[in-house]
Amino acid sequence: METIILVTQVKTCGYNLNNFLIKYMIIFKNIISKRFSCLFSILFLYNSAYCQIPVPKKIVSLAPAITEQLFLLGAGDDIVGVTTYCEFPEEAKQKEKVGTYLEPNLEKLLRLKPDLVLFAKEGHNKETVDRMEALGLKVAVLAQCNNYEEIFTQFIEIGKLTSRENKAKEIITKLRKRIKTVSNKTKNLKKPKVFFQLGSNPLMTAAKNTFNNEMISLAGGENIARNSNIRYPRYNPEAVIRQNPDVIIFVNMGDTTEAEIEKWKKYPELEAVKNNRIFMADTHKTCSPTPVNFVEALEAFCTFIHPELK
Repeated sequence: METIILVTQVKTCGYNLNNFLIKYMIIFKNIISKRFSCLFSILFLYNSAYCQIPVPKKIVSLAPAITEQLFLLGAGDDIVGVTTYCEFPEEAKQKEKVGTYLEPNLEKLLRLKPDLVLFAKEGHNKETVDRMEALGLKVAVLAQCNNYEEIFTQFIEIGKLTSRENKAKEIITKLRKRIKTVSNKTKNLKKPKVFFQLGSNPLMTAAKNTFNNEMISLAGGENIARNSNIRYPRYNPEAVIRQNPDVIIFVNMGDTTEAEIEKWKKYPELEAVKNNRIFMADTHKTCSPTPVNFVEALEAFCTFIHPELK
């Protein structure tokens, strides 16, 4: 009866009932909306505070490049195990060795009770990963890196896994500027032909879809093996002579710098030999794909290929 009386009074006062109801509903909706919005915000903040993904504090790295990147991000103290090949930085040598990335010691891994085990996709053993997961270990397999963008992406992924994403992005921003500086210097220069020697027995190089090939290109050179369908093909001296590179860059795989240069001097017809343009690159920086190593190796390659830019 009260409702009917109210409506009758509204009508008799000259108000439009529809307009009145619409205004009333809007006011009511805004009040409810604000209250629910406030409640939702409180619940969201509460859950954010108490439901965060735990940061790993005991990490095992099963690849040298991953180990280096963890140290670069400031997560060195959280590493409890590494492979026998993890020698950089110097502090990595003090970490407990858990075998190789192909054959990690599962007993040691279980004893260490890591929160996270990091693998590199290239060279990892899927059966080993499956066994680790079956044993309850948290495993992350990081993608293969064929160029610097993929190296940077992997670095940021490691940052995410260790709650250091912002630091990873800060480092990458600085390194991008250094890459841009090199590419801007070389982009309009003539591109000398380059042979990159990755191994001497057998003689090997790096072709397309490798970060080494990208180094040569960004440094203003032309890789004579760039068109090979094999990423790391075997080569022979005759093929090098036929393509006659202007520059030879090699990494030390056992022989001394002088001994390696002497091998090439047997081929005086090579432009690189004629002009004394045979250089040894830092093996570690050139072959271990971390963001800092890539950029430092790139800058060195630039001085080898374009000494006029020093």
